[in-house]
Amino acid sequence: MRGRPAVRRSALQACAGLAACLLALLLLPAAGRGEPEGEVDALPGGARYVAGELLVVYRSAPGLERALEATGGRVKEELPASDARLVVFPAVREKPSEALRERLLREKKRALEQSPAVEAVSFNYLREPLANPNDRYFGRQWGLRKIRAPLAWSRARGGGARVAVLDSGVAAGHPDLRGKIAGRYNTDTRTSSAGDQYGHGTHVAGIAAASTNNRIGVAGTCPGCRLLAVKLDGDGLITTTDLVRGINWAIGRRADVINLSLGGGGFSRPEADAIAKAWNRGAVVVAAAGNERSSRRTYPAAYPQVIAVSATTRSDARARYSNYGGWVDVAAPGGTSGTGGIYSTLPGGRYGYLSGTSMAAPFVSGVAGLLAGQDLANSQIRRRIQSTAADLGPRGRDPYYGHGRLDAAAAVGAA
Repeated sequence: MRGRPAVRRSALQACAGLAACLLALLLLPAAGRGEPEGEVDALPGGARYVAGELLVVYRSAPGLERALEATGGRVKEELPASDARLVVFPAVREKPSEALRERLLREKKRALEQSPAVEAVSFNYLREPLANPNDRYFGRQWGLRKIRAPLAWSRARGGGARVAVLDSGVAAGHPDLRGKIAGRYNTDTRTSSAGDQYGHGTHVAGIAAASTNNRIGVAGTCPGCRLLAVKLDGDGLITTTDLVRGINWAIGRRADVINLSLGGGGFSRPEADAIAKAWNRGAVVVAAAGNERSSRRTYPAAYPQVIAVSATTRSDARARYSNYGGWVDVAAPGGTSGTGGIYSTLPGGRYGYLSGTSMAAPFVSGVAGLLAGQDLANSQIRRRIQSTAADLGPRGRDPYYGHGRLDAAAAVGAA
């Protein structure tokens, strides 16, 4: 990244082509431990990463130390969810040219990959929220009606299942979220200060589990679920290291469901390991497919243990912005602009419309919470969500809707 001020400029550039870019920027969570210290560079395919940094999964710590000594790398951080270390190369980071930095970092990557002490090496990719925000109670929540949530509630309410929202934080004092938070964590400060000054995480949390039948505001997909609020940061960027720390914390707090309304390009072994660990500990992991109208794989959605969610409109059409591909599992309401968007909670006790695959993912997370409350295993929950989805588009699974559009009532056995 280009020094600290330029980190924000890179975030601005990343929003180009998205509707309501300015508001989207305001909703971007940030990187861990303050802003990343390097520049933000981009690979030819568009994936962005922290210049001069690599994530190294190792077999032998002493062997890794020797390999780093030979390549000029130093350990910046050890990641908790896998045998991986964040390695920085100061001599690469200080180069003025992005092309030169990329070439040198690729050379370091190849050199480390040749060491028998090293199992895998990847860039420290950036992850960004995947929403198309727009401006401005149950009557406005067409998404809940579309997935037949009210009928599902006659059979399942969530039973205290825990849904972790890894995002820009959650406004715990919101009237529709007050009393719903079971735990809070800030991956930057390592404290419980997980408030949301941007709104993205609060909006996502409301879709998943806002209070219901309390005579105010909106209803959540899983009324009986509790929320684990994980603030990945607050200055505009998310890195793989932020996400790994957040997932590991959620695992430790016994999350039944982990919602990731964020993403970006580039496979990351430590990120994949963290998600695999969450799955092996029994969590359902749900992620947004992305808003680039592209078939290019978005991570973390494209990891095998993740339920990748594309977006639909009020008329069950595929949202024009939604990513697609054989890696998409299901679709859910993500909406369009204005009142065609998804209505949910915002900081300051407010409500408003946002749209995007970021909004689609928490509908799926909410239904996963309903099923977790029925004491189903994560593998059963995933199969139930996929097998009961309403088939749209070409018969059977297709790249746009996956197995189909989410059907909460069918999933919980109420239909």
